[in-house]
Amino acid sequence: MSSGPETIPFSKEAIAAAQKKLSRDVDGEHFHPLEAISIFRRWPRSFARNFVYTLIFNTLFALAFLFMGVMFARIESASQVIAAFGRNLLISNVVGFSFWAVFALMGPVMRAINRQSFVVVSLSYATIGTVIVTLSFFAISFIPGYGNMNQWLFSPQQVTTSFIISLCISLVLATIWRRRLDELAAQMALAEERGRVEAAERAAVQANLRALQAQIEPHFLFNTLANVVGLIHPQPDTAKLMLEKFIAYLRASLAATREQETTLGNEFQLMANYLAILQIRMGDRLRVDVDLPADLAALHMPSMLLQPLLENAIKHGLEPKIEGGSVTLQARRDGEMLRITVSDTGLGFSDATSQGIGLRNVRERLAKLFDGKASIAIEENQPSGTRVILDLPYTTQTTNSSTGAASGVVLA
Repeated sequence: MSSGPETIPFSKEAIAAAQKKLSRDVDGEHFHPLEAISIFRRWPRSFARNFVYTLIFNTLFALAFLFMGVMFARIESASQVIAAFGRNLLISNVVGFSFWAVFALMGPVMRAINRQSFVVVSLSYATIGTVIVTLSFFAISFIPGYGNMNQWLFSPQQVTTSFIISLCISLVLATIWRRRLDELAAQMALAEERGRVEAAERAAVQANLRALQAQIEPHFLFNTLANVVGLIHPQPDTAKLMLEKFIAYLRASLAATREQETTLGNEFQLMANYLAILQIRMGDRLRVDVDLPADLAALHMPSMLLQPLLENAIKHGLEPKIEGGSVTLQARRDGEMLRITVSDTGLGFSDATSQGIGLRNVRERLAKLFDGKASIAIEENQPSGTRVILDLPYTTQTTNSSTGAASGVVLA
């Protein structure tokens, strides 16, 4: 098993997603001020999108100034409203598209400003806005019918008014922008914290598994060695076969306990060796059927997940039964799930057995490794015994081999 610090895919993905959003918002091209509002972040950045956004932005300003004109400049008739809106729309489009052109040409400079403090961002945008508005008004003054704008251009009143309006708009946008950055930073911090919590919980589950194996393996080891010793003189060939199976089992199980993931083929082979030892020990009282389709052998799954199920089937179902019985280990694909079934014809599980540490450990591992997408069910087998059904998600998603975390059973 890995001894290094553990994280989980969810946290890494969440942190990476938040970092990607933050990098895109701060350093990405084709930024538009309307992105400060969440609804305008739904569509990917592009030249065409920003053109439409600029039209929307300009129209909103034209409507806002029309509203102020109606409130304070005695614009009453419908013809006056239409004329005022047309005038405002022309001015706002000249100013708005001038902003767009300047921001596009000064892209690297604007992105550098975006990374500064709230005050610097607000004052920078207000100053740049004042310059753009003033020069836009100067350009509009050459349009027939708008020559009277020259009367107040470049005057202290015009510059002050333009700066105050630009500053107010900049403060609003900078406030929304800062909240957006704080939100992304909070998402990264939350993802990192959840990663630490999940890693600690998974480490505890793995520790429980190691403790379980430490309890069971010596018992199985001593019983098997005692059987080998007992068979050496009366049945030397059987003793030799049992010892060979035991060595094969120990070799495979030692490797499996050091890994958090294995293939379905390796796991079934390990369990076949385990059952072969028990079959020698129990003789005709135990019949074994291990059924794994070849096309499923390369699938990955958590290691040592099946042994507690088979141990329960033997220990609580078949060993106490005088005439013995059979145990079947089977894997099948069922739609989007991989179904592994351990069934026996023994005495059946009691309530105490079904709540034992082995099954509890399997449930905890499934919950942590598959995030609720895997399940285990226990039911009566017909005509006797118990059937344990293990359902794991069957996906083509790659697992993180360094952490051992798995979101599904995957193709090798």
